[in-house]
Amino acid sequence: MIFQNIQTKISMKKIIEPIIHAILWVAGFLLLLYGTNTLGVFHKTDGTLLLPFLVGTCLNIMAFYAVSVYLIPRFSIKKNAPVLVFQVVVILLIITTVESLIDFLFFSAKYSTADEPFGSQMVVNTVSNFIIILLAVTYGFTRNWLKNERLKQKLKEEKLSAELKFLKAQINPHFLFNVLNMAYSSATSKGDETTANIIERLSGLMRYMLYDSNSEKVEVEKEINYLQDYISLQKQRLSDDTPVDISFEAKGDLATNTIAPLILVPFVENGFKHGIKLEKESFIHIQLNIENQVLHFRAENSNFKIDNHARNEHSGIGLENVRKRLAILYPNQHHLSITDESERFIVDLKITLNKPA
Repeated sequence: MIFQNIQTKISMKKIIEPIIHAILWVAGFLLLLYGTNTLGVFHKTDGTLLLPFLVGTCLNIMAFYAVSVYLIPRFSIKKNAPVLVFQVVVILLIITTVESLIDFLFFSAKYSTADEPFGSQMVVNTVSNFIIILLAVTYGFTRNWLKNERLKQKLKEEKLSAELKFLKAQINPHFLFNVLNMAYSSATSKGDETTANIIERLSGLMRYMLYDSNSEKVEVEKEINYLQDYISLQKQRLSDDTPVDISFEAKGDLATNTIAPLILVPFVENGFKHGIKLEKESFIHIQLNIENQVLHFRAENSNFKIDNHARNEHSGIGLENVRKRLAILYPNQHHLSITDESERFIVDLKITLNKPA
């Protein structure tokens, strides 16, 4: 459907643009024809203006499109200004000479008894053709610039799309690998009921990542459900006597707002990765609130990252990825503050959802 819409727009543009040009040329021709009384030896009163004007307009059209549609695009590729100037001057001289010869040898002899020198006709035609060439150069460069801008925008969109897919791909396999390891460990050390519960939640997470996350936006409630399942799975690997306080609270207008999928999980994942140490008191507190289409997400956890130098090399990958995704998906619509202290790590994120265009 999208491809068909693009093809329709391109086809419409190919039809509309020539029609607009034809209307402008006809309008310009009629305006000059009825607004000009005398041009050299030709006069409106005796009806000698029509044919010279018609031939001159046809030659002007040839010169206009030779410069704007043929020479300018070739110049944008080769970037050779002297060659372009030379070619434009040659076209100007050729068109002017041909037009002046036609006027001098045919129209003047047939329609006028006045003896106008060939040089005089060259001067008049050079001035009029120079104006046409100037308009052609202006139109050609403008047309070429707009074409390049559309191409740049298309390439930019393709690049952003590819980068988003790459960044999401970096997050998902890493998380799946960790959870599958956890499920395997649970299956070998605990009963079947616990394992079934883990696999059920894991199935929900995989379904969300593989299907829902392919959409540009999802309901905030789905993102919250994903976070809750993620937290529940992470709790499964902690024993009851582990001194850790984990809380998650979501409130506000959750049902009518949408958000980019998997945009919050890196902060939660980071909390479990660096905020829990089994032999020490640990905490992870997460709050999410939506008010007036502004999502406020805050995650605070104990910070044991400095105690594990082996993991520090890769500790910033997830957070750096989410920074990039936020910059791409919510430009000028978000504020991210990260406080990395010796004892606690705080993420404070605000996103304006469904911002009007």
